Amino acid sequence: MSAILLPSSPGIRRAKPRLLDWGGRLVPILGGETQTLLRLGTRWSFEFVMPPLRTEPVGRNWVAKLAQAKLDGAIMPFIQDGFDVGAPGSVTVDGGGQSGSLLAVKGATAVYPFRPGQFFSLIHGGRRYLHMVTAQVIADGAGLATLPLLPMLRVIPDDGDVIDMVPKIEGSLIGQDFPWDVLTTPHIDVGTIRIDEDA
Repeated sequence: MSAILLPSSPGIRRAKPRLLDWGGRLVPILGGETQTLLRLGTRWSFEFVMPPLRTEPVGRNWVAKLAQAKLDGAIMPFIQDGFDVGAPGSVTVDGGGQSGSLLAVKGATAVYPFRPGQFFSLIHGGRRYLHMVTAQVIADGAGLATLPLLPMLRVIPDDGDVIDMVPKIEGSLIGQDFPWDVLTTPHIDVGTIRIDEDA
């Protein structure tokens, strides 16, 4: 089954991205240096609230997509309000077998600036993995760059895997059920939706 791409219209009312940190801090009982423990499970979550939706046809379409996504998983654009991604080029992974907190990429527009806090989706095996660039990096004249990222890579990408610079989060809708309010105006209210990336 393929994850369901949620509609892009109407826009969301507000959103709350969050980092789900599955690492921890090791605090020695005898006062030594505190260490940060990184784990591969660290990933992103995206909670959003929709405005009331007119029942026909917008509300009906949203309910249908969300009900499917509850079972099959969801894909949602990751909002970077006010950020202009510019013209990054056709960015892909530069070399297979990479791991850790750096990712070599190719195919960027020459001297394209990857900026701190900029998100992108790594697409591997048909699934999206959301990452954030943690420091400014300027692609060289050949479109090559090495991106410091958060969280660390959770998969080993293949050479040529696509980097989507207009990011989307892919994961599961959180909660055991999917309710919505049927209003009599005629509108519906789907409430607060939360998508967590899967491990």
